[in-house]
Amino acid sequence: MAQQVINIGAAANDGTGDPLRDCFDKINDNFSELYTLGPAGANFNFDDNDIEVTNVNGGINLEPNGTGKVVVKANSLTINESYAPASAIGAAGDTLGMVAWDNDYIYVCTADYDGSAAIWRRSAISTW
Repeated sequence: MAQQVINIGAAANDGTGDPLRDCFDKINDNFSELYTLGPAGANFNFDDNDIEVTNVNGGINLEPNGTGKVVVKANSLTINESYAPASAIGAAGDTLGMVAWDNDYIYVCTADYDGSAAIWRRSAISTW
């Protein structure tokens, strides 16, 4: 449904705008459409501080516009699950910019997986 705009008339109380009942009908229709979509469309669930994708195998992309940047405040970014590439060549689904780790290395993916070229670089993690 397209947004229903309330005609407020040319001047206050001049009788050229929508009648009150029609106004509230448009308001109800507009809000019903918003509530049906859910927050940010139908692909997200917001619960406390969690953002969860509801569509199967869905991802979340944070894409700033122009020269904008994605900023993590308070010097804190936590990734809860480790992933170590099987080899320098990687596997289907590995993409440029992925970061991974295991107990000994931090890995950075430098290209999209193509099945032949080495796309992962690693650096040893030293102990204190």
